[in-house]
Amino acid sequence: MKTIKQAKAPVRIDFAGGTTDIAPFTHTHGGAVLNAAINKYVYGKLIRTSKSTKLEYYADIPTSSGLGTSSAMNLVWLSLITKLKDKTKLAESVFKIEQAVKESSVNGKQDQYASAFGGINYMEFIKNKVKIHRLKLKKDFICELNEKLVIVYSGKAHYSGTSNNSAIQNFLQGKNTEYLIRLKKIAKEMKSALLRKDLDAFADLMNQETGERKQLSKTILSPQLKKIIEDGMKNQASAAKILGSGGGGSILFFTNYRKNLLKFFKEKVIDFQFDFQGLQIS
Repeated sequence: MKTIKQAKAPVRIDFAGGTTDIAPFTHTHGGAVLNAAINKYVYGKLIRTSKSTKLEYYADIPTSSGLGTSSAMNLVWLSLITKLKDKTKLAESVFKIEQAVKESSVNGKQDQYASAFGGINYMEFIKNKVKIHRLKLKKDFICELNEKLVIVYSGKAHYSGTSNNSAIQNFLQGKNTEYLIRLKKIAKEMKSALLRKDLDAFADLMNQETGERKQLSKTILSPQLKKIIEDGMKNQASAAKILGSGGGGSILFFTNYRKNLLKFFKEKVIDFQFDFQGLQIS
């Protein structure tokens, strides 16, 4: 047995603006997302045996965690079976493949690009184009931000196609346009808060994001997620953000009392550091 090729791709946390990266909102208003790749990965290998060639995958995160795992997996898969190395082309190709799958037809592009490029990025989605602005933050500030963030997995499966479809259907009916526009603005404001190292403003914007996001669709803030947010706040979190499109998956907390959340949520915590390399192929 011989490994011909191997790859790994990080998943992401979305700080603000998710769902605004989905058409037709990208065509009518333009979207904006602030997100960050983290050091939880999908790993893949292309292996040759004496009788066959096969692909193997595994991930070091829970399934359906709301962290863009499926796009990271598709990115790894495509990088292994093709000669493509350009990260933009890989991200766009994965998006097109996912669009061809019915249940994923309303997905946006932030997951593929975050996984491909890594880092903390402000992304703009203008019609079919994506502009990536890498935030240039000092190492000590990145460590401080990382220390104040805690991911808690709800244990409930997250299916982005379901909640995204509901949100976009509401948009097409004119029910949530103002909330989507506000989510886009929050992403820009949050980027500015990080650039000026204002973590109090950043935390406040996380709460604002959640407040606007739950207005997109009734499916987003499930009873499980609501309970986790309440428990986090009782244990001195100052902000909570629904990761992904909601319904299940994970919650991102901001806190100055990290130990309280770690002690309360225990094995539900997904420990992480930021990833700045993105997709790696060898």
